[in-house]
Amino acid sequence: MPSSQVNVQVQSQVQVLKPQQMLVSELTELPVDALYERVDRELKENVSLETDSDYREDRDTESPDGTDATEDYSTDSAGDFDGGSIDDYTADYGSPDDIPDNLPKARSGITEVVTQEVQSFYDQLEEQIGFFHLTPHEEEIIRYLIGSLDDDGLLHIPLQQIQDELEVYHNILTSPEELEHILGILQNFEPAGIGARSLQECLILQVEHAPDHDSPTKQQLLQLLRTHFDSLMLNHWDRIRRSMRLSDAEVSRLRREVQRLNPRPGSSMGEAVGRNLQQITPDFIVEDDGYGQLTLTLNNGQLPPLRVNPDDIQFLKTYEGRDSRQLTHSERDAVTYLRDRVEKAQGFINALQQRQQTLIATMQGIMAFQRPFFESGDESLLRPMTLEDVAGKMGIHLSTVSRVSNSKWVQTPFGIYPLRWFFSSAARLQDGDEVSVRNIKATLQEIVDAEDKAAPLSDGALAQLLQERGYAVARRTVAKYREQMGIPIARLRK
Repeated sequence: MPSSQVNVQVQSQVQVLKPQQMLVSELTELPVDALYERVDRELKENVSLETDSDYREDRDTESPDGTDATEDYSTDSAGDFDGGSIDDYTADYGSPDDIPDNLPKARSGITEVVTQEVQSFYDQLEEQIGFFHLTPHEEEIIRYLIGSLDDDGLLHIPLQQIQDELEVYHNILTSPEELEHILGILQNFEPAGIGARSLQECLILQVEHAPDHDSPTKQQLLQLLRTHFDSLMLNHWDRIRRSMRLSDAEVSRLRREVQRLNPRPGSSMGEAVGRNLQQITPDFIVEDDGYGQLTLTLNNGQLPPLRVNPDDIQFLKTYEGRDSRQLTHSERDAVTYLRDRVEKAQGFINALQQRQQTLIATMQGIMAFQRPFFESGDESLLRPMTLEDVAGKMGIHLSTVSRVSNSKWVQTPFGIYPLRWFFSSAARLQDGDEVSVRNIKATLQEIVDAEDKAAPLSDGALAQLLQERGYAVARRTVAKYREQMGIPIARLRK
């Protein structure tokens, strides 16, 4: 029977991040200081993007109090913002080099803090645990997995061995399926590639977690890593070209993509990461107006609005509707070049506006969850909160909330805090209600501070006192919290 070919149309949905979406993601992740440099670079690279000279002239005639460097968004007692539509907020700002010298570097009331912070690679990973909804049992396992990583951030210990160690040495029962599941959660931590069991898995994870993972180039890269990894390790690009039927341009592009991957994701965090004498400029300022109303201010620094060069726009308008065949070769080149520059300039301005909308919405969600803290500064009032909580409340994608919270700081009347500090997992009270783990730790610190130094309390005694205050914690959990807080055992506290 003769064979026949049949064409079949299949409809499928594939999400591909456009360059504009990638630009928005990049700008959203930048704190205000890094944004200065990014905007300055864009101004130098794009001739059609410029600072608004009219805005600068207006600023030169004003009193140099710096108050216009920020935007205020007030909240009422219910936590709802009444500062107008988010679409009305403007965030198209230019280079700090363009600001007149008579203007101050920061808004009055904004504090720049010089701090010294040393944080281990493992501490950075443990901080991310609070971003996920995990049970206490799952937290114990994921902490053990983090402690089992090597300095490169890879896991070279077989899961079966980890299962045995948890059961024998820590009395924690688990299963291969549960370990695989929790390891999968760990592999969603930053930086991408953490928790991989091999170099191949490490590189694949990095590609899968890239913002443009659905792009044709990234799909080719995944195919290369999954099916031609041995040839890649031997640098046999001719064999890869033939097997994957690649053009020379595609091979060159894939080679560049491979070189961008990090075979040692843990080393990028460092065994001891120190930000010595780091100047912190808060991205948000939360204040109490004295009448029960919180005010949220987005610190835009001293970046004036950007605009597209009006001469370039006018030049393009003169050629609108004209037949390209009537233009000379040089005129066509000029129109094509300038149109590309203008479109990119407008896209950059739009991305900055979307960045501001996203930052305000994310901070609004955090304030809604943690309003009692912002009103009193009492850490014991912090609620359990995860990335999913904020994302769900504000209608923002989970990865967007992660980008914002990993790199931004907020100034409050009680100090300056990184946004990630407000995220923590939940523990359960004896009456079934949930409470933040940070709340339990604060109570534990209070008990230790008040104990008789001549007869310090054991972990069992601390657990009993916490239980009397309504916290359903075991002695082993108290020991874990005590170690995380740097509190010595009882005999060393005398």
